[in-house]
Amino acid sequence: MRYRRFKGRLAGGVCLLLVLSAGCATGKLELARQSFYSGRLDYATTVLDKPSEISRRDRLLYYMEKGAILHHLDAYSESIRVLRAAADLIDRQEIISAGRQTGSLVTSEWLTNYKGEYAERLWVHTYLMMNYLLASDPEDALVEAKQALEVYDAHPEALESTYFTRALIAHCFEAVGETNGAYIEYKKLAEMLGDPAPVADKLVMLARRLGFFDEVEKYARHLPAEVRRQMDAGIGPELIFFVSQGRSPVKIPQNIVVPPSIRFSFATYRERTRMYHDPVIYSAGGEISGRRVRTDLAQALSESLKERAAQIIAKETARVAVKEAISQNIEDAFLEALIRGAFFVMEEPDTRAWETLPAYWTMIRVPLSPGTEEVPAFTVKNAGRTFNVPEFRLIRQYTYFSLRNGEPDMRPNVLGDTGTIEDPS
Repeated sequence: MRYRRFKGRLAGGVCLLLVLSAGCATGKLELARQSFYSGRLDYATTVLDKPSEISRRDRLLYYMEKGAILHHLDAYSESIRVLRAAADLIDRQEIISAGRQTGSLVTSEWLTNYKGEYAERLWVHTYLMMNYLLASDPEDALVEAKQALEVYDAHPEALESTYFTRALIAHCFEAVGETNGAYIEYKKLAEMLGDPAPVADKLVMLARRLGFFDEVEKYARHLPAEVRRQMDAGIGPELIFFVSQGRSPVKIPQNIVVPPSIRFSFATYRERTRMYHDPVIYSAGGEISGRRVRTDLAQALSESLKERAAQIIAKETARVAVKEAISQNIEDAFLEALIRGAFFVMEEPDTRAWETLPAYWTMIRVPLSPGTEEVPAFTVKNAGRTFNVPEFRLIRQYTYFSLRNGEPDMRPNVLGDTGTIEDPS
């Protein structure tokens, strides 16, 4: 009897210890996120200086958060290094740790390594594509595009509203001259959108090159007459904007309690930015039109979490059953109540998430006339803020900009990630 009571007390002590150890997201991650959204991006990266200071359970979040912050600091090479580590970790974590998985059946999902929602895994490659393009490396951007396609192939339904990333993939094929691959991806994007208008000019151009003249006529119908005349005059360079707006949704806990002490817990997303503001580009001559593709990240994340719902419910049910079996096998009434209480408290859903993502991503393409060499100063107005771009000289077919609410200026990628605008001539 004494031995049984000792085991019961020991189990209760272990459970209480696990409640304390499961905890919430690492404090340094929270501090970095707060610093990011308050505009102190340099300090945010300093907070995340050492991965060893972050729990291994949250290591993927560390790479994701730091990689995104570095991107918005225009430190594209460093962001690439960090996000490549994230992509490699995602691959390694596909091999599930049996010990941690078993432990989570009794305790909490907080004890497992965070593996990222399917959409978050895709967006690691999205940031990498943007980084490589902004650093004038379209070949490596295409490598990331092909890896992103593997994520699409694995989770097509969960990712069906991630239009921005699909547009970026199509552009990566186009940027290196892979006409057939670009045409396939733009066509897939048109099907995802349900309206080919935002990419009809690309489909017409690529179909002409491939000799698909029936397709040229099909997609040309979605172009205004003025755009068709411009395309007949030839293909000029393009300005391409990656616009990040608002704050990504966060996960919050939801609970269902069954008396006397059974608790089912799960996570849902709560939006932090509820309104989208369409970016507007102005030059001295007035408003500049552009082709736009947008992703609502809250929608994509919710769809991603929904695809895992059956897996989450099955594991949650198994965990509740295991805890109930343990509780019923304890003969001491006091210890049974203690352990039931501990099990009830530790039944916390995993609300970890990549929180430095935007609420919306918009890709804007601005075609320029053939032969354009100098781009006059212009501004971009978005969500009540104005972003200024001084006059600059074109040195390549595509010039990229990345902007986020809270930044006073934008810089074209005329010299990679140097952080200054200079005349390369």
